Amino acid sequence: MNQISRVLDSLFTRKRWMIHVIFWLVVLVFYVAFFGRKNSNYLQTFFFVGLLMPIAISTTYVLNYYLVPTFLLRERFALFALYFFYTLVISIFFEMMIALITFMVMAELNIHDMSPASIDLFFLLVSLLMVVFFAMGIKMLLHWKQSKEDYQKLMRDKIETELRFLKVQLNPHFLFNTLNNLYYLTTEKSNRAPQAILQLSEILDYVLHQGKAMLVPLESELKQVDNYIALELLRYEDRIQIDKTIEGDINEKQIGPMMLITLIENSFKHGVMKTAGKAWIKMNVDCSPHTTTIQVSNSGRPAKQGTGIGLSNLRSQLDHLYPEKYSLQIDSDMADQFSVRLVLNS
Repeated sequence: MNQISRVLDSLFTRKRWMIHVIFWLVVLVFYVAFFGRKNSNYLQTFFFVGLLMPIAISTTYVLNYYLVPTFLLRERFALFALYFFYTLVISIFFEMMIALITFMVMAELNIHDMSPASIDLFFLLVSLLMVVFFAMGIKMLLHWKQSKEDYQKLMRDKIETELRFLKVQLNPHFLFNTLNNLYYLTTEKSNRAPQAILQLSEILDYVLHQGKAMLVPLESELKQVDNYIALELLRYEDRIQIDKTIEGDINEKQIGPMMLITLIENSFKHGVMKTAGKAWIKMNVDCSPHTTTIQVSNSGRPAKQGTGIGLSNLRSQLDHLYPEKYSLQIDSDMADQFSVRLVLNS
């Protein structure tokens, strides 16, 4: 639909002069047919209306292309009202003068088929002013439409800029924690370091490519969650138990990139790292036709709820991608457990 709208706007811009000509021709034909029906002399009616039309056209373009953009759209309402009144008075004056001169010439030439009594002059003049107001209304409507599109584009650009900032802020944070894991393996001279590097390279490839998109397939995000968990398990080994369950069909589901990784990362950082003994993390993804529910729980709890950069970024990203279509509940009431429940609505 957006592409069709852009094509129509482009076509309208290139053919604008033709649209203006057609509009005024339609107005001319309508007035000739309407006012010529009384005497059935459409040729002379065409001549009379044609003499007055340039005044209506000039008034319309003075209003639409000078007074409106110069005063009305800049909120200079007093000057607009003043010049608007002057413009209408001058327009009516010239129309009356043209009508008077025309009738004098017709009387001088003994043309009685179109006498002043055969046409409602006052109604004609008022009707021409109605066309001026109608054209002004169209101009204001088009201006409102363009302003709305410009505002929407500005909001889209703002959201994309903020999302890029959030991702730039989040990814180094994630990379820093993962490099700490690799540092730990290398200091221990572990032969599992090459596997960790391979898994890290897959995550980085995901961040650099799919991470640029607004939304990614849920299946791709879950795969990188597995890579992240595998990296962390290299460090914690048997000290942690991971339970991950998936319910429903995930094939058609999408999610913001790095959202699930953020939740898992938060569990490791604020749960496992601060737990001296056996730790656990549970992750459940439940997909229904209209909602996607993700719940991540871990043993332990952060010292201060919601102070980590990960959850803060996650909430900001959700505000942009799912405005009024998500709920994020953080449960830290229990002393030995921390839980985050995220519900995304289609």
